[in-house]
Amino acid sequence: MSDKLKTILAFFFFLAALSLPLAGLAYGWWRWDAQTGILLMVGIFAALFIAGVLSLWSVRDLSWLATSLPFLFGGLYTILPDFPLQVDDAAATAAGALLSYALALRKNAKTPKWVLIPLLAAALYALLGGTIPGPVDEIGVDAIALLISWLGARAGERRAADESDVFVEIGEL
Repeated sequence: MSDKLKTILAFFFFLAALSLPLAGLAYGWWRWDAQTGILLMVGIFAALFIAGVLSLWSVRDLSWLATSLPFLFGGLYTILPDFPLQVDDAAATAAGALLSYALALRKNAKTPKWVLIPLLAAALYALLGGTIPGPVDEIGVDAIALLISWLGARAGERRAADESDVFVEIGEL
């Protein structure tokens, strides 16, 4: 299976992780009770999220889009209505941040360590924030965190390229 197909598959797993748990909640609540519906919802979300992560982890040549997918979908999760508290938003954003950072390190070992800080700060804001009602502020914080992290990762990539140029020049002497 090609890397492009694995990335597309991960995209659809993450997309399904955002939509199918609601169907699981409705079915479980209708068929049995609310507690069963919630357990079914959490189980479906976890299974699809893990399937997306495994699909991305098997990609050999990662793109920056592929490395950012877990954080992007963790941020999209914050748009959904809070159920039951904001803890689930923070957990989804933090899990996406950690996985995106791990993928960025796999893509480029010279990725700066501080790149993780704005990503986790976005997760903390999802838990403690909420100054503007609705998901508008969380979307803004996630976008800023992703931009800062992307710039830091690109700087690490340029630094690694500059170091390899130095070795080539010394080797040519």
